[in-house]
Amino acid sequence: MIYINIFEESDKIVGEIIVDSYFFEKNKYDYAYYFFNNGKRVSGLSYSNSMEVSFNINDMRGDFYIKCYFRDKRDDSKIIHNSNILSINN
Repeated sequence: MIYINIFEESDKIVGEIIVDSYFFEKNKYDYAYYFFNNGKRVSGLSYSNSMEVSFNINDMRGDFYIKCYFRDKRDDSKIIHNSNILSINN
């Protein structure tokens, strides 16, 4: 199973890919990330080998999630996973 763990840390939203399978080869993929606030994409990062990402939120509030694209380095196929929604309303 693969999921994107999302949490707030010091005015940032952090996302980390969590994999609980011995068969997953993390070096087989590159990862790209899109960051959403209240359903609108506000930022993104191009493909890299990092399984963790952070986005500054400054004074943004509302609902946040991260969409992650896994790109297979061998055949360029893609898998997409979304994090759960994290609400920050204070």
